[in-house]
Amino acid sequence: MDQGEVYFLKMYSGEDLLCTLVGDEEDRLYVTQPYRVEIMQTPATMTMTTAIMRWIPFESLMEQTICLDKKNVLTYMLVDDIVASKYLNTIDQHARREREEQADKIRQMLVMQAIQRIANNNPTGSVH
Repeated sequence: MDQGEVYFLKMYSGEDLLCTLVGDEEDRLYVTQPYRVEIMQTPATMTMTTAIMRWIPFESLMEQTICLDKKNVLTYMLVDDIVASKYLNTIDQHARREREEQADKIRQMLVMQAIQRIANNNPTGSVH
């Protein structure tokens, strides 16, 4: 297996994963950014589509190296450029969304702190 490449892994648990390989040992695989592959039916058109979603729900953990025991991997294969591109675009979109959500939370916290400071400096609410 080639390090830095995107692979599809079929797990014995039945899960299908897309991930980036960062290491390959005799009995272990080391990956980052594992995404679960799901086949879903779209409600509007009733057609089948493939969706990928985080295997681990926390972005900071997705970026860490994850060790998989090869005993849990039924098979694996290198994906083509189209699938790899969609996977990498999804990672970028999720990371961007995560950063935007964090920035929004910080902005909201700063606004609340400013409101609280104003209220503490003028406890009666009267205007001078």
